[in-house]
Amino acid sequence: MNTTGKRLLIVGLALALWGCTKPITEYNEDGSIKKIFHHFRTAAHKSLDPQKQFDSASAELITAVYDTLLGYHYLKRPYQLTPNLVTQMPELSEDGLTYRFDLRQDVYFQDDPCFPNGKGRQLQVDDVIYTFKRFADYNVNSFSYGTLMQGYIQGMDEFRTQTQKLGAEKTDYAKLHISGVKKTGPFQFEMTLTQPIPMALLPLAASQMAIVPREAVAHYGIDFKHHPVGSGPFRISQYSRRGEMRLKKNPNYHRTYPVEGEPGDLEAGFLKDAGKKMPLIDEVRLPLIEESQPRMLKFRRGRLDWVGVDKENFTKMAIKEGDSFRLIPELEGRFQHYYAPYLFSGYWLFNMKDPVLGNACQPEEGNPEDANSACAKRRARNKAVRQAMAYALDTDTYIDKMRNGRGLKLNTIVPIPIAGSEKDTGSKWYSYNLKRAKEKLAEAGYPGGKGLPPIKVEYAGTSTGSQQDGEFFRRAFAAIGVELQPQYQTFSAYLQKTDSGNFQVSSSAWSADYPDAENFYQLLYGPNGPPGPNHGAYLNEQYDALYLKSKYMPNGPDRYAVFREMAAILKEEVPFLLQVSPISFGLYQNWLGNMKRHMMIDAPYAYINIDSALKQKGVK
Repeated sequence: MNTTGKRLLIVGLALALWGCTKPITEYNEDGSIKKIFHHFRTAAHKSLDPQKQFDSASAELITAVYDTLLGYHYLKRPYQLTPNLVTQMPELSEDGLTYRFDLRQDVYFQDDPCFPNGKGRQLQVDDVIYTFKRFADYNVNSFSYGTLMQGYIQGMDEFRTQTQKLGAEKTDYAKLHISGVKKTGPFQFEMTLTQPIPMALLPLAASQMAIVPREAVAHYGIDFKHHPVGSGPFRISQYSRRGEMRLKKNPNYHRTYPVEGEPGDLEAGFLKDAGKKMPLIDEVRLPLIEESQPRMLKFRRGRLDWVGVDKENFTKMAIKEGDSFRLIPELEGRFQHYYAPYLFSGYWLFNMKDPVLGNACQPEEGNPEDANSACAKRRARNKAVRQAMAYALDTDTYIDKMRNGRGLKLNTIVPIPIAGSEKDTGSKWYSYNLKRAKEKLAEAGYPGGKGLPPIKVEYAGTSTGSQQDGEFFRRAFAAIGVELQPQYQTFSAYLQKTDSGNFQVSSSAWSADYPDAENFYQLLYGPNGPPGPNHGAYLNEQYDALYLKSKYMPNGPDRYAVFREMAAILKEEVPFLLQVSPISFGLYQNWLGNMKRHMMIDAPYAYINIDSALKQKGVK
């Protein structure tokens, strides 16, 4: 039998096994069909306290329950900030320092026992100021302050320093103030910057700046991370960190579906619900499914509405044609698909304090000059090892074999769709070159890897996909004599290691908190060291100075030139191994509406709709 015939037979058998399956229909109290969106979580969240979390698993739930002052337009590209809790985009003073905000007056926190009589109250400026203080409080926020807002608002850094000196017990928000955040009315306030900052509004759409009520924090104490109380489109109706989370529609949610989008959105059906009150569905169900195969099986049976496609299933279900992707003919019409570039960078991070790979060196007692010379030699040796590994990494083969071509090789830490990436700087990373890799390893004093201890690489999962990934790299580096020992573990265990700097190498990734190159270059800024996002504790004074310079510049040739210098430093120092800027490819059921993939809205539950009549018919 020829290969085409064999392939068709396999697909035919698979389709027969799937059969025609119909979802179980549930009803609301008024007798209408309940619109339930069935999705999943790939990892257990760390905390549902907005100001205490900094991981994607937590953020996806927080954005469903809480609101931020600003959000992103669901339909427009490139990604555009839009009002959320404010009536319009804030006005900026002529000197470029003060933003004026006007809050909506139709926003209420959801009903909860923390409020008198359990009745949710109106959200006001006092809640915004309380949240700003809580975000800046050193005793509360250990992770995201330096990344998102440090140096932005007048008096905020000083407020943080005061809370650090006082400690949690003595910090009293009634006595401590942020001079740059001033209440001008029950629903009006001003935010004054330290200097003109073009991207100052971007952090206000991040989940870490979600507005929280003081009553909930006081009522639940340390358990607040399990009892979110927000004003968002959903509330949590069933909590199970390792089981199924359920979100129930907030009937009092204030936002409506967009009434305009991009050219073609009307024809594509993305404006059918224009102006309708959100959310458009009744409930979201999110079981924890860590392995890809069970997820795909549930999707094929109509038990999940949306699923990302893993490597193995992609080869059975889709085809890459140039820069585009499509389903195989046998599946066209059975499911819908999308593909879009992630605002996401994948890389391996070196712990720069590691004695084998890093820059850390404590001079031994004796002649200081000899000690400093020994440290310089160790740093040069360790850098040569990192450079050897950079030359040994065949990223093109990795993208082709492990990601089915769904990705682009990174030449800087910035994802390619974001302004300031390699397309604007012209920067280049290492090219695959085994000869140079072996030469560098010999230069380090480890010819053929002889004498080099095994290198442990931390993975944030135990799934088949993680293990296949680890095996690919184990074989790749064995080609130059480097022995890798992948360490597979739960997401929580991985976070504990990386947050504390307790690792040698970590398989890492960063998804944009906001679509700006600075959000990625801050990963290597010295003061952001553990427990901040600079988990590898990279230190370089020249890099730090350039980073601070770029932080306050508008996008354009001058800023891109600074980024180019920063990228060159990182290439020489190799604090990480750049890998891939992925392309998202996923499937969704025919009954799912408004599914326009948005990389700044990972959990678009408020926007999607379900055609109940079509869903009752089930998967074809």
